[in-house]
Amino acid sequence: MSKHLPAVMILGTLLAIGQGCASKKPAGPAVAPLATSSFAQQWANPLALEKKDSVAQLHLEGDTLFVYSANNLVYAIGRSGGDLKYLANPQISGGVLRPPLVLGDYVLYPSGSTLELFNNRGRPVKNITFEKPVHSGAIGSWPTIYLGMDHTGGAGVLASINVDRPYHNVNWEMMTFGAVSATPAIFEKIIYCGSEDGKLYAVNEQRVPVWSLPAQGGNTFATQGKFAADIKADEYGVYAANTDSKLYCLDRGTGRIKWQYYGGAALRHSPVVFAANVYQFIPGAGVAAIDKANGQFNRQHKWLLKDATQVLSEDQAHVYLKSRDGHILAVDKNSGQVMFRSKSKWDAFATNMTDATIFASTKAGKVMAIRPVLREGEVGTMVMDFYPSPEPLALAR
Repeated sequence: MSKHLPAVMILGTLLAIGQGCASKKPAGPAVAPLATSSFAQQWANPLALEKKDSVAQLHLEGDTLFVYSANNLVYAIGRSGGDLKYLANPQISGGVLRPPLVLGDYVLYPSGSTLELFNNRGRPVKNITFEKPVHSGAIGSWPTIYLGMDHTGGAGVLASINVDRPYHNVNWEMMTFGAVSATPAIFEKIIYCGSEDGKLYAVNEQRVPVWSLPAQGGNTFATQGKFAADIKADEYGVYAANTDSKLYCLDRGTGRIKWQYYGGAALRHSPVVFAANVYQFIPGAGVAAIDKANGQFNRQHKWLLKDATQVLSEDQAHVYLKSRDGHILAVDKNSGQVMFRSKSKWDAFATNMTDATIFASTKAGKVMAIRPVLREGEVGTMVMDFYPSPEPLALAR
């Protein structure tokens, strides 16, 4: 069941760790007082990528920033200090390496028809192979995870998997009438699964439905579109973007709509849910901020920023967004006014749900943790020039 990296990969790992750690603190500008409304370096790590490789994606999970390269190598970087922990080489079956799932001392990489299990030192532990292709990211905790898998005839299944068993890893499958490409959500032991059949399912850990929706003909929430974006859930509700152009917030216990937002275009990006606001990217329109707990049934956005494409982080007063051309925008959470922006551009960002730190990278592998400077008297290393934003030109209400 176990497999090991080839010797060349082990050597490559050691070299990458040595080079990454050695190059983490290159000579640069001296520490100095920082101007307010700017961005400063928290740490930087110029990764030693393989020749002709480049950074493709960033995923922040717990205390680790996972840097995915175009060649499907995974650089695991410490969130707080930027040290390169290890280099992993998951075997890709089907050409798609999905976001990692941290399971205590292990990391799970879903790919194609396999699950690749690594320990937290980057060593492969187990390869779990299925007869059905994996179609979504995974959620859960050790040893049970949940994900979408393909089924014959264009259908799909939500599958419960025990990754600790040596064989017969599937606990159960729940069939849907469309592909399950959206990563499910789990909250208080209830799994919420969206399918491209237009239905949202809620089941417990034994696969028993928890909703009763007779008006919709059963125990699922039904739409005329498809759920292709990852589902989110918290103590307030279940959040699901649909290709029918609506973002739905459903009651977790009943499956009934608490509120809905019309985006005006098919929604295929997952909402980002913070304490007060829900942010939704709308193709062709930008990022909309929607009040989570207050407002009418048919929610109106608080603001809509056309130049924004991705939510990066949030603090008490600002949300930090990626602009269409890779700048960082510091936006007032209530008004939508762009307060300041970076002058430098970046190619890949992670979404940070726990603090205001921004994690960014260039394609060439310069990975950086960036903090906003909001108060006078702070010192550090300035890593970006900045300038006041022409806010009225960028904001659409």
